Amino acid sequence: MKETPENNYYFGISALPDDTVTTMAYVPYQTDKTMYDDEAALCRGTLFINLNKPFCRGAIR
Repeated sequence: MKETPENNYYFGISALPDDTVTTMAYVPYQTDKTMYDDEAALCRGTLFINLNKPFCRGAIR
């Protein structure tokens, strides 16, 4: 789906501020709207699929 103002709240807004400063931490806007259903979100601890970063001890995925 093409990003347009109608389907993306942040359309035209950079994920990071224009005046970023070295050594400062920034968290970009959540722009992906792909979500789990309610039950899956409760099991995984997050609603957004791209934020599901399970820790697998000793494994690199």
